[in-house]
Order: sequence, then C-alpha cells, then structure tokens
Amino acid sequence: MWSAIKWFFRILGRVLNAIRMLIINLLFLLVLVFVILIFTSKEEAVPLPDHAALTLSLTGPILEQDDIPNTRRLMQKWLSGDTTPPPTSLSRIKEALELARNDQRIGAVVLRLQNMTESSLTKLDEVGAALEHFKTSGKPVYAIADYYTQGQFYLAAHADEIMLNPAGAVTIQGMGVYRLHYKSAFERFNITPHVFRVGTYKSFVEPYLRDDMSKESREDTLRWLNQLWQHYQEQVAKLRNIPHDHIAPSKEQLLARFHAVDGDPARYAESLKLVDRLASRTEMLQTVAETVGWDSELNHYSSVEIDAYLARAKKTQDSAPAVGIITASGAIMSGEPASNTVSDEHLSELINEARLDADIHALVLRIDSPGGSAFSAEQIRTALLQFKDSGKPLVVSMGSTAASGGYWIAADADRIYAAPTTLTGSIGVFGLFLTFEEAFEKLGLNTDGVGTTDFVGGGLTTGLPEHTKELIQLGVEHTYNQFVSLVAKGRSLSTEQVEAAAQGHVWTGRDAQRLGLVDELGYLDDALQGAATLAELPSYRVKPVRLAPSAKDLLLEELFLDSPLSLDDALAAWLPASLQSAGDRLEQELSMISQLDDIKGQYVLCVECQGL
Repeated sequence: MWSAIKWFFRILGRVLNAIRMLIINLLFLLVLVFVILIFTSKEEAVPLPDHAALTLSLTGPILEQDDIPNTRRLMQKWLSGDTTPPPTSLSRIKEALELARNDQRIGAVVLRLQNMTESSLTKLDEVGAALEHFKTSGKPVYAIADYYTQGQFYLAAHADEIMLNPAGAVTIQGMGVYRLHYKSAFERFNITPHVFRVGTYKSFVEPYLRDDMSKESREDTLRWLNQLWQHYQEQVAKLRNIPHDHIAPSKEQLLARFHAVDGDPARYAESLKLVDRLASRTEMLQTVAETVGWDSELNHYSSVEIDAYLARAKKTQDSAPAVGIITASGAIMSGEPASNTVSDEHLSELINEARLDADIHALVLRIDSPGGSAFSAEQIRTALLQFKDSGKPLVVSMGSTAASGGYWIAADADRIYAAPTTLTGSIGVFGLFLTFEEAFEKLGLNTDGVGTTDFVGGGLTTGLPEHTKELIQLGVEHTYNQFVSLVAKGRSLSTEQVEAAAQGHVWTGRDAQRLGLVDELGYLDDALQGAATLAELPSYRVKPVRLAPSAKDLLLEELFLDSPLSLDDALAAWLPASLQSAGDRLEQELSMISQLDDIKGQYVLCVECQGL
C-alpha cells in the first residue's frame, strides 16, 4: 500500500514537472516573439507627418520617472490587445513639448486627458509651465474631452481653447485627506498596536490608536490643504480669467447656478467660462484639423503621440559638461528596487556612480518621496555625504513630496529647491508593532517557554513587556534627536529653529522656505541651472545617472519570480466599480504597512502627504 502511494506521487511529480517545463518553454517562445515584434515595429516605423498635432494622451498619473520595466505587464497588454498607452513620465512630456516648440512639423498640441488620473499640483504645474513655454511659439493648445476631473481641468486650463462634450461635465470638488482608522477593529479582533513616536503632529500612527483624527492632526492637515487649494484656485482663475467663485462656489451659489441651467452640468461649465464651448467628439476633431489637417486613413486630425514623436524627432548632440540627475521617487526602503519605492542600496550605487563619473560636474537629486525607513534614509544620506566630499555641488529638487525620510536625505544638500506646492518637513519618527497575544488567547492558543535574558520571548504571540517598550521608545527618541541634529547641521540652523519646524509638522514649499528648510522656490529646471551655477558651468547638458540592468536578470525575474497575474489584477476583474475606490484605499494602506521593513522598526514617513 505504501509503495503504491509513493509510486502515485512520484508519477504525479513527473507530470507536474513536465507541465511546468512546457509552460516555461511556451513563455520563453512568447517573449522571443514579443521581442522580435518590437524590433520589427521599430524598423518599419512610419515617419512623422509633414504637419501634425502633438497629442498628449495621458494615462494614469504623471510619473516622476519612467516606471521599472515589467515584461509580465507588457506581455499581458500585448496578448489582450490592450493598446492603452502606459503612464508617461514628467521628463518625457517636457522633452516632447520642448522639441515640438521649434519643430515646423508640429502645428499644435492637443490635450486628451480622459484617462489621466489625479496627479499632484507640483507635477501639473511643471507640465503647465512647459505648455506655456510651448505657446510662445505662437502654436495653439487645444483641450478636448467628454468630461474633466479636477486634476484634468487644472492642466486643461492652460489650453487656448477648452472643448467639452455637451453630455459631459467639469468636476471640481476641493481637496481632502481621508484615512481608514482601525482602533475599533483592532479591539474587535483583539489586536494590540504598540506605537512609539516623537512629534506631536506625527499623525501616521493615529489610525491605529483612534477612530478619528486628533485635533492637532486636523488643524495641521487643514492648514497645508487650504494652501494647496488656494493655489489651485489662483492658477485656474488667472489662466481662465474668471473669479474664484466660479471655481469654488458656495453650496448656495452652486445650487442656484445649476437651477439656472436646469441641472445641465455641461451648460453650467460653459456659463461660468470653465470651458470655451460645447462640441461633439467629431466637432472637436474637426476643430483641431482646421489647424493641422485631416488624416483620411485614420478619420482623425493629423496626429502623433509622445512616444512615437520622441522616437523619431531629431535631437541635437551636446558635448558640454554634464549636470547629473538622479530621481528618488517612492517610499524609502531596503532591498531590490521596485515600482514606487526607493531602494537605499540602488540609490546609493547611483550616487556613487555620479561621484566617480568625471563627466558629471554637479548632481541634482530629484526627490518625490514621503519617506520610509529611517535606517535606509541614513544609508542614502551617507552616500550623499561621500559625494559632497568629492567637491562636486549637490542640489536637491523637491517634487510633489519630500517629507520625513525624503527631507532626511535632502538636508545636507548645498542648495534645496522646492515648488510652492511641495509638501515637505514632517520631521518626526515613529515605531509601530502589532501583536496578537489576546487574539491567540481567545482561540485557546498560548505561548510559553524559557529564555536566558529578559529580552527574548516578546513578539507576535506574547506581546511586548514594559522594559522592551521603554527601550524601543528610547531608540525612537534617539533617532528623532539625530534627525533634528542633522537638519540643524545641514541647514546651518540652531536646534531651536529646527524644533520649531519639527514635531512632525508638514509644510508647503512656501512655508518651508520661510522656516529655512529650503533655499529657493523653483522647479527641476531651476535646480539644474542652480547646480550648473555652483559648478561654474557657463553651459551644460543634463545627464541622467543610470545603472545598466542585465537583460538576463530582468527576463529571469519577470518570468520565474513574478506570478502570471497579480492579486490586484485578479480582484479588479470581479470587484464592482462602486467598491473599487474603497478597495484601492484599503490596498494602499495594506501596501504601505507591508513595506515597513526597517531593521529597527523606526520610520520617518508622511503618508498623508502622498498623492497631493
């Protein structure tokens, strides 16, 4: 009997192994075909038309940098026939607009923002500045859409003409920060949160201790939210030449105006001059065609998308000395680089590469990060100090967010630039541990044993003894004091000045300049020019610092280490649309918790800063 069972499982194992090898070979064949198709398509690329519009069909959020290549996602899109373009990076949008400004073949820019999800005001302002620079060529910018969300409209406001579908709407709601709170849920499931923090306004841990926002957190968050909302209104009012109450009316004004147009949101937008005119999809295309011509084959105005344009546009070669640029976008963590994270090891390697590159005379570190692991932030800071020892200037350009750990790695720069809408500061530290001793006890599971010291045995199933809690709190306080000291030294401020700006306070770039946390209000181009000035370069070129990945490693990782379909892809297939927003929020919270991997359990993180 036993030998029969062994025989059965041995045969089953061979069958499963054969199936596994078959799947691997099929995947390899598909990848090979996919690569051949890519190179074939490049060879047969259609040249740019003699006269066309550069169309910005933005999908998803505007990225700070190009996403890490993911063969699995590309394969899925290819096999499913999905032709939706991937999210576009800020640098590619700006590069395309700059090239198009002096390109006689490009007669206009068209903003097609229907699939653009909410992006930060800072990124939208940088794209907006590039659009305004493009308009100095005398070429028009059109915005066409069935509807405009708040972020889409903010970018569309730069257009010379905004067209809206008569069945559409412009949705402007305001800004807010809302997070799930877990206190009652933890009590219900007998989960014990152990929180250690320094900073009255370090609010990341509040949802684990409360069912609502504290008064301090509410006041601090509303302060910077109001500043961002005021900036939104001022920019749109200036671009559209309309009063503020057309953008942010009172509820009484909104209802009265909707009554006046019989509840028609498109007519409401037109009456308040949020849009220039209402037009059907065909009328929109024909309007653009009057400027750039009609493509009868595509039944569309003559057009070229960003990726195709950049692949074929002529770019001049520049031999001037280089200013290097490194982008740190995402939560700061240890381990291998991944989407929306900053790997301390990878970033340190890039910084070392810039230090040793004789072609690079100065470095700009572009930061778009809410922080993360205190240990990882310190490793990056150490690499930056080594770079400064080389004598090359170090300049920081803050993107949407450079808070907590994002500010930790910025503090020692020779010069810091922040946008007015950058969220920074959040100088505070916390530690977080969840234990389940009460839940296990309810289930009749008890942990017992012996140890040689008073510091073993505490953990997931036993809780934390008081002396361990005190030890952890002392460590958190030490890290906070280290944070304050490095900021004081890096920014040439007194400890008292840093303390006044610390305690977990989140500041906009404008407030941070007033407090001495940043030097200048400006964007990436300003930081690059500032770095060139510090390096005494009369002319310069920008050189992205990259490490060449191994094609073999990328292929093996994507084929054999990644699952064929991610959990979020699988859930999205059946989750009702009405629940996807809540599901996304929960996924973001759980994703952030899963990334908390600091070796000491200490974090410099500003979660509420993300996405604004």
